[in-house]
Amino acid sequence: MPPYIDLHTHSTCSDGLLTPTALLDLAARRGLAAIALTDHDTVTGIPEALAHGTIVGVEVLSGIEISSDLAGTSLHILGYGFDHEHPGLLAFLARLQEARHNRNQGIMERLQTLGISITNEELTRIAGDQIGRPHFARLLTQKGLARNTQDAFSRYLKRGAPAFVEHLKPQADEVISQISKANGLAVLAHPVYLIPSLEQNPGLVATLKEYGLAGLETFYPTQSKKFSRFLQALAAQHGLLLSGGTDYHGDKHSVTPLGGNTKTIRVPLQLLQDIKQRLAARAFL
Repeated sequence: MPPYIDLHTHSTCSDGLLTPTALLDLAARRGLAAIALTDHDTVTGIPEALAHGTIVGVEVLSGIEISSDLAGTSLHILGYGFDHEHPGLLAFLARLQEARHNRNQGIMERLQTLGISITNEELTRIAGDQIGRPHFARLLTQKGLARNTQDAFSRYLKRGAPAFVEHLKPQADEVISQISKANGLAVLAHPVYLIPSLEQNPGLVATLKEYGLAGLETFYPTQSKKFSRFLQALAAQHGLLLSGGTDYHGDKHSVTPLGGNTKTIRVPLQLLQDIKQRLAARAFL
């Protein structure tokens, strides 16, 4: 079997259920050649992942996933191969964490008005340092206030629900710029969720490339083969890299197992080699 990779994974450092160490152990068991740890708005898991990847023989590419906004369209931007200790990037992420904290406080206040008491301490026991809506959903489920996390989102947390609080996102150009300044490459995550926006704004990808976008996530579990071919053609048209991953969170709600399978996707090692080649070329600029 040829070597495969997974360039979109999450750990307990954001909203995944496996620690970076456990994630790398699983990657080794599944025979993956490499993964990227792409936790939301944080790089805290990268040192652990890098260290354990060396032990188990799985290459680790530094990564991150950051929510952003472009003229009212919500975009998720993946960053790859950057310096995870870059001062400018760390300062930017600290601002995002402050905004996340403020949003969490707002959710707690709205739940309080519904007669539901949730504390930071309870959330921290589930989430660690990085609290997000999935952790609220898990806690609401544990308290018997929802059947499962999906039900918790529907009842309380999704847009339009009584405890929803808007997430103040940075602009897409700033996110791409921060990743680039840290010597990384920015990639548009799961474009399948942007089909209406891509149809209404065919220049979206061209605009993002002007900002410095380096690639598109062309391999993703819920994308059809037809749409994947469309993305590959779009990437070729704009001189963009291809990327791919399972968006693995370590739970039963993950669409596909870590690294994918024959029924969903397999991400070839060549994509990582192309990314590394582009990173090396940038280093000489």
